[in-house]
Amino acid sequence: MKLNILGSDWTVEYRNADADPLLKEDDGYTDPSVRLIVIANKREDCSIQDYKYMQRENLRHEIVHAFLFESGLGFNLEHIEFGHEETMIDWIAIQFPKILEVFKEADCL
Repeated sequence: MKLNILGSDWTVEYRNADADPLLKEDDGYTDPSVRLIVIANKREDCSIQDYKYMQRENLRHEIVHAFLFESGLGFNLEHIEFGHEETMIDWIAIQFPKILEVFKEADCL
């Protein structure tokens, strides 16, 4: 899948954890050097019942990272190792669908 994020084309790929070492401990990641978002496919040992729901949430999380990278904020926030404060990223990714519905209801898009 291709996404346009602030004028730049990003690729989204779904990969198996055994084929991508970066997915051994994470469910997704963003690589700004090649404008790539990777989301993990379900592992055999995963007990989550609605994995598609979690994948959508993970994709939103990684898209927020991509927006920050494209905005020049990729390495300018508190999270020393990754550049982003993960709590903020999760909050945006989790709450955005609800915020979008309110924006639609208020007709303020």
